[in-house]
Amino acid sequence: MQYLKGVGPKLAAVFRSREIETVRDLLFFFPRKYEDRTKMSMLQDIGEGTTGTVQLTAHQHFTRPLRGRFQKLFEVKAYDAQKQWVSLKWFRIFKGFEKRFEPGAQFTATGTMKVFGSVREMVHPDVQFESAEEDIHVGRIIPVYVEIEGIPTKTLRRILAAALDHAASQLPEELPEWVLKQHRFPNLSKAIREVHFPSENFSQDDSGSFTEFRSPAHQRLIYEEFFKFEYHVLSRKLRNEKEPGFSLDEKTLAKSLKAHAKKFPYELTKGQKDSVKDIFLDLSQPHPMNRLLQGDVGAGKTAVALLTALSAMDQGYQVAFMAPTEILAEQHYQNTLRMFGADTSVRLLVGKTTASERKSLQAQLDSDQPTLVIGTHALIEDPVKFKKLGLVIIDEQHRFGVDQRRKLREKSAIQPHTLIMTATPIPRTLALTAYGDLAVSIIRERPPGRTPIKTKMVRVGETDKMHDFIRKEIEAGRQAYFIFPLVNDSEEEDFKHLTSAVSAAENLANVVFPEFKIGLLHGKLSPNEKASIMERFRKNEVQILVSTTVVEVGVDVPNATAMVIEHAERFGLSQLHQLRGRIGRGAHASTCFLRTNRPLHIPTPERLEVMCETEDGFKIAEADLELRGPGEFLGTKQSGALPFKMASLVRDQDWLLKAREDVEKIMKDDPTIAALENKNFKRYLEQAGKKESAHLGTA
Repeated sequence: MQYLKGVGPKLAAVFRSREIETVRDLLFFFPRKYEDRTKMSMLQDIGEGTTGTVQLTAHQHFTRPLRGRFQKLFEVKAYDAQKQWVSLKWFRIFKGFEKRFEPGAQFTATGTMKVFGSVREMVHPDVQFESAEEDIHVGRIIPVYVEIEGIPTKTLRRILAAALDHAASQLPEELPEWVLKQHRFPNLSKAIREVHFPSENFSQDDSGSFTEFRSPAHQRLIYEEFFKFEYHVLSRKLRNEKEPGFSLDEKTLAKSLKAHAKKFPYELTKGQKDSVKDIFLDLSQPHPMNRLLQGDVGAGKTAVALLTALSAMDQGYQVAFMAPTEILAEQHYQNTLRMFGADTSVRLLVGKTTASERKSLQAQLDSDQPTLVIGTHALIEDPVKFKKLGLVIIDEQHRFGVDQRRKLREKSAIQPHTLIMTATPIPRTLALTAYGDLAVSIIRERPPGRTPIKTKMVRVGETDKMHDFIRKEIEAGRQAYFIFPLVNDSEEEDFKHLTSAVSAAENLANVVFPEFKIGLLHGKLSPNEKASIMERFRKNEVQILVSTTVVEVGVDVPNATAMVIEHAERFGLSQLHQLRGRIGRGAHASTCFLRTNRPLHIPTPERLEVMCETEDGFKIAEADLELRGPGEFLGTKQSGALPFKMASLVRDQDWLLKAREDVEKIMKDDPTIAALENKNFKRYLEQAGKKESAHLGTA
């Protein structure tokens, strides 16, 4: 970068801090949006909060000192051809900037209009003087980039223009020739030029397609990102299928299923039966299973997992079942003991497991005895060794990083079968990317006996009515949750208005529900304290459980029929859906209250409306992906974030599906990538492709 015109060592260091080290890196640093500056406006035509471009004449300028973060304010008074006035303000300027605004100087300004009374102003507008040598900042569709501190936007555009002149024509084509023809894509060089500096001969329709990332140049680059990604993901899937694994006998699996399913309190649903069928077919293959089991909250994934575990044990294998919290691990352990304890060997391994219990467990595993070990990340942190680990089950997979899953699988000399479960339904586009190397089974229906959950918004002034409803539920023998985002009252400015779980528990116990027993559960309690409170709640010795989101995953108390989620606007959609899933697990009607302190005249966030409209986890997941994007949806622990610079899983779903189809075609027709029409792609795989494949953490 430093040898490119206009850069040098100092700016090159700034670019390097954003992982832009070469000219090619810069060319693939794409605009985040575009501004249409093909039309000039008059000041009176630019509404408040909208962006416009206007020709102005400077009248006067001045600088005044400020207190606080910014030391001074530079302000220019200017007017347009209709003698309408505007104030332009900058809190940061470079040396000599003010000299350009001498009275009478003409320039173009683009910015967002603010109006205070009769005074218009633009803060940090982009300005262009008529005497400037370039026309890349005005009179056209202008690219807007993520800000790089230390490099002004106009400087960045100038450097990009130099990079395009210097290197765009040298970019090697990396897509197969038949793909370019089939989709009528421009070549890479032309596409890169167009996305940075759109051609000037646009019609109105063209400019719209550009600002919405629908131009041929954009669609070609979006497709290319998906095509390469899907090739790496599907290649990994093929490699997994070629690894040696434990093959289980199909007939014995069928006998095991028949014997163990009898002990469940209900008949398996169609979705559960279909999932077991998928899994057992995988287990009978000579290569390791890698399957994702999706099911909405309360769909019965754990039942499928236990049937799989017990069936593997019947053929002499040991099983590791990893849960994200001690509460959930303990619950799985107790449920397994209750249903199968007399017939199977099941052990618990969590943080509080004593040294003598650990020693006993290890001796059991060393003896080659088929054992189901249910635990938390203690399974990988503890020096546990399995003699014959045949199956790994990972519950709520989004709570574990790629490395944790890999470490658990490495407990076996031969790759074990792996079943990954999630109660966060994953939209199809996300499943094809983040989990594209896994086979997928979906349980859509809920087990019989589960009742629908009503979800209601509770605003300021409606709390007493909600409390009366909960009182009647408890008097009828039911139980309730109150969920809070914080453990203790926070002094931080952003959280002063939020009620904490600790102070709420005191208020509920002493003022609102003094006649009922109230328990408090949060992440700062010791494992023994958490287990004790949950056990008392299960036995109905505690009628109201006040908790943070520690109950979000898997806690199963069928007698709980009411939930209040305080400050509901603080939670994401998927998290709200998970929390709500703690009720509606028995035969009694259940109600979830989403409480907010917003007055009636202030609209509620869109995600809360979605929660009131549907219980369908897949609809909620689609809405959540659209509202938050894939990064937040996957969670911070999802190692190997999706590497898309331009593609959007929400906006560009159709291109993802087309790219995957094309990748499947090339793998079928030309598995060694030897055909002449694929020579461009073969060169990519031999060079940059190896590095990119290594960076993808989708395993």
